Amino acid sequence: MHIFLMRHAEDTPRNSVGPRCDGDMRLLTSVGRRQAADAARWFASRRITELRTSSLTRARQCADVLAGALGLPVQEDPRLNEIVSESGDRGLPPPRERRNSRHPRGVESWDEFLGRVARCLSDLCREPAAERRIVLVTHSGFFDAMHELIGGGGKRMELQVEHVGITHWQYRPGCPAGTWLLHRHNLTPAPSAPSSSAASGGVARIDGAQT
Repeated sequence: MHIFLMRHAEDTPRNSVGPRCDGDMRLLTSVGRRQAADAARWFASRRITELRTSSLTRARQCADVLAGALGLPVQEDPRLNEIVSESGDRGLPPPRERRNSRHPRGVESWDEFLGRVARCLSDLCREPAAERRIVLVTHSGFFDAMHELIGGGGKRMELQVEHVGITHWQYRPGCPAGTWLLHRHNLTPAPSAPSSSAASGGVARIDGAQT
């Protein structure tokens, strides 16, 4: 089974919609819509069988673009949402530091978020057919959580993920070389038209390094 994580495309800045950092008011920009179309073209040759998305609007808008190009229905799954961070408390630690800290009601701790991501992955892995090729349109925190769950050890991990950055994991239970294989991380599909950033399009990056 192949899982393609894709971060949503460029959206309106967080501070343009008020202090709520996980609110559902952030929409794709014109650049973001073009990025989503570029991603759809990249996925067109990958034999995708399923398309799932976070329920937040900026992710759902991306998934709708992919669905139109791939001819697949969109399955909405709130477990793909970013870590819940609604709070006016400026003293709240960053999401990945919320392991043992006290936090307001309605805000997820990192451990709670890990549990949500783990349940999502567990459900996907119940049917690990080789022909399954699943796109998950999600948010940067999901990449970090999935990497931490697969790697084990509970160590803090933060990955660089660009807008429409794609990470490709393969789940292969019983394989003596390892259950999970990372094919690529943070690949950004090349834009359809030449631009100043075209030279870096389609390059996979791991923690900022080209690979």
